[in-house]
Amino acid sequence: MCLEMDSPHKTTIRRKENASSDSPSEYARTLEITEKRDGMTQIDHQTDRTGQSERMVLVSSDGHIGPPAERYREYMDPKYVDDFDKWFSSYIPVWLTKGTTARESVKSVTDTVMWGEEYQQAFEARAAKIPWGIEGKWDAKRRLEALDIDGVAADVMFPDDQSANSPPFLGLARDFSEEWDRWSPAQRREGARAYNRWLSDFCSEDPNRLLGVGLIGSLADVDDAIETVRWCEENGINGGLMLPVNYYNNVEPFWNDKRYDPLWSVCSELDMPLHTHVGLGSPYYSDDAFVGGLLWAAESTFWVHRPLWFFILGGVLEKHPNLKLVFTEQGVEWVPGALMMMDYLLDAKITPFGESERRQMYSIRPSEYFFRQCWLGATNTDALGWVSSGDREALGFGRLMWGSDYPHMESAWPQTREKLRTLMKGIAEDEVKAMVGGNAIECYGIDQTGLASTVQRIGPSTEEIISR
Repeated sequence: MCLEMDSPHKTTIRRKENASSDSPSEYARTLEITEKRDGMTQIDHQTDRTGQSERMVLVSSDGHIGPPAERYREYMDPKYVDDFDKWFSSYIPVWLTKGTTARESVKSVTDTVMWGEEYQQAFEARAAKIPWGIEGKWDAKRRLEALDIDGVAADVMFPDDQSANSPPFLGLARDFSEEWDRWSPAQRREGARAYNRWLSDFCSEDPNRLLGVGLIGSLADVDDAIETVRWCEENGINGGLMLPVNYYNNVEPFWNDKRYDPLWSVCSELDMPLHTHVGLGSPYYSDDAFVGGLLWAAESTFWVHRPLWFFILGGVLEKHPNLKLVFTEQGVEWVPGALMMMDYLLDAKITPFGESERRQMYSIRPSEYFFRQCWLGATNTDALGWVSSGDREALGFGRLMWGSDYPHMESAWPQTREKLRTLMKGIAEDEVKAMVGGNAIECYGIDQTGLASTVQRIGPSTEEIISR
């Protein structure tokens, strides 16, 4: 079954860089962007007249950043510094292994072991090739160097929890080990704002290449959430926002509640995509850390799927047709089934509402909302693998965005070129170009002219990535 939806329009934009003809290497190059019928944006770098190989645009839809947690103190509102000190004194890092923390970090050692010994050793051997690479989580110049080595032109970056660098008061990938009401909505909001202040500084190093995803923290106060979104957009956070996902929902209604309509309107107006990312929103499973960790690992991708049907069946995407949703590092195999389920619920005659009610609520089928407004950050990791040929056939390729997960242990960094060549073997060239860059350019509205010189300098050749 193919769920791909055609787009009837086609737009072509050309940009030429004219340089002196004295040097053959400076001949003009043409960047052609074509929006195809399947709703994707294709980047096609033409080979220049010197015969040099064509360079590909790589945009990673998933990377991770964040400073050692103690540094957030300087970004806190003074009213919350005492709360931060309380949080930090009890903060226990997880996911650590050799070489994943800053050398001077106060929390560089933990007794909590989250990785198998062989897996840690494999990561350490890989990371040792570029020992400073982990510094790209908190040093923007280092990150740009690491992206250059991997041939990645632009990077969509999420907060991190693998280097003793969790944003304060926010569970992120540790909801399973903390009581849900340990921190108030106001504290979570301030933790998000501290992260956003730091993120704004980080991304200012190169806004064209560093696309930070900001945090809202809490939806308990909608006006505060709107203020946070506007602040992010005004302060150079151009990768969109993380949607709060909480299992216990007694102070924040679900995302389809009408109270959030002004918030979704602002996100749409400012073209700020909303994201969910693996790890959020789980319940507190067990006082037994081992059992709780296993249960979390089994269900960690599920909780962040849920906004898909809440935003579609709840009518949010109908009311906000320009709002964008991105589902990152949570696999893609679940999507075809979810779309078929939602289509069936509205198409089947056994449901207790009639055609007039359906038409009043929805102008198109649920699967069509997905192809109009949703993208998948299809991160390639050891845990999730890559998109199967069956899933690619079911979904098409116009909604799939490759992500490197740099510099996480389970990522392919610093061997992105080699890994991509293996992943993309046998896939048509236009599909590869869309998935590794073009779709992300469309989703995030990336200024490709601002990336042109970077692509020519560090981008991999077509031959490096595409093979038959």
